[in-house]
Amino acid sequence: MAQQLINIGVTADDGTGDTIRGAGIKINDNFTELFARPSVISDINVVQNNISTTASNADIFVTPSGTGSVVFPAITIEDNSIKATRSNDDLVFVPSGSGSVIMQGLSFSGSTIYATDSSQVNITEAVTVDGGLTANGTHGTGGNVVINNTLDVTGLTTLNSLTTSGTTSLAGTTTVDNLTFNNNVIATSSNADLNFTPGGTGVVNISDLTIDSSINLSESLTTDSTATSDVSTQTTDQTGNFISTLRSDDDLLFTANGTGSVQISGLDIDGGTVDDTTIGATTPAAATFSTLSYDNSALVIDGVTVNDNTISANASNSDLELNASGTGYVNINSVSFPNTGGLLGQVLQTDGNGQLAWFTSPILFDNSDMDDGTVTLTGDSSTQTIDSFSASTYRSAKYLLQVSDSTADRYKLLEVNLSHDGSTAYTSSFGGASNGAGDGSSVYDTLQLSADISGGSVRLLGSVNNTNTQVIKFVRRIFKV
Repeated sequence: MAQQLINIGVTADDGTGDTIRGAGIKINDNFTELFARPSVISDINVVQNNISTTASNADIFVTPSGTGSVVFPAITIEDNSIKATRSNDDLVFVPSGSGSVIMQGLSFSGSTIYATDSSQVNITEAVTVDGGLTANGTHGTGGNVVINNTLDVTGLTTLNSLTTSGTTSLAGTTTVDNLTFNNNVIATSSNADLNFTPGGTGVVNISDLTIDSSINLSESLTTDSTATSDVSTQTTDQTGNFISTLRSDDDLLFTANGTGSVQISGLDIDGGTVDDTTIGATTPAAATFSTLSYDNSALVIDGVTVNDNTISANASNSDLELNASGTGYVNINSVSFPNTGGLLGQVLQTDGNGQLAWFTSPILFDNSDMDDGTVTLTGDSSTQTIDSFSASTYRSAKYLLQVSDSTADRYKLLEVNLSHDGSTAYTSSFGGASNGAGDGSSVYDTLQLSADISGGSVRLLGSVNNTNTQVIKFVRRIFKV
């Protein structure tokens, strides 16, 4: 129904307005319609600046029509969103007094965020902190934490991995896995080693290292020297790679484990002794070492070179001499050589226990030599060489020949004498013994012997008069010119 207005006439009591009864009817109709509206018959009270409901524990709903929004002077409430209406405006929640802004489990009070149930606040996405971050108590993160500024931590902090760039400052005692960092001290858990392991081909580089408050490794060394008369001290700074002791008059000891040895590839000693041998003197002195280990490719000692398992003389055409001292012996692989030169024509003989001695052999000759040999002659009637010797060194030879024809099962033994005059060679054979026809009743003679001089050598020749191969084995004694 539209609003009914009371006609009050043009002037007072001019008789043109509504009657009293008609005006009352309009008033009643208007109020009837007003009190029938939901806003009047609901449980909502609006008193001064308060909007409240009269129903016990009832909610108050503010619902716009269609796609409309609930609009306040600077705030718009649209669906489940609260937005600032003015451009670039903040959305400010301000509690009263010491109260907090509470959002289902989270309480905001001043600059503090905490859980209303006093449990913990979980942040499940990445968090970027541009300023300083102060964390009190124990805190855990399921993902990576990237801090571009300063991280101050009070209390226990456990990190699965920590990557830093730039300068990192840790105050107080910090424990990383089994390592504890406190001031300038790095310590391990009980009885654990402290290992420094570089990556790949990198190295552990420490410019100045002191071990057990006694041994120092550094690139420079400062030494003091004292003059005579009125004592004066001179300080000298040296640059290099130094291992030195810190305690006064301390020795520096290098000790290998078990049967191992201390090996140094290059050694320069200015003074002191090694195995009681003086080092650093102006005149070289003989040295005796219990054990000497040298790992370089070759060791040159005066005229001798030691390389791997080879000892050789390094001067051109020089001898390699091994000399024992006094009545001692040169011993090689448990075999001891004589310490005297022996007599002319003597040979070395072992006593069966590794000791060699000079011995005069009854089969050694001064004017002749004896040896043996073998040769195979083909059965093709060609003249072939059985043996040869120098015509300028030897005058004659005596042979004992064994001839074997395995095809015919025939064998023969004979003597051959050979001599020459420098241009012509002469030979004769005799004393042959063979199985002949097989029963020894006839001589088996298939080898024709001859001799000549060719290229400065005297040759004993032979040709086979059948087609069978003949194997010749011989003993030769040759006589010098």
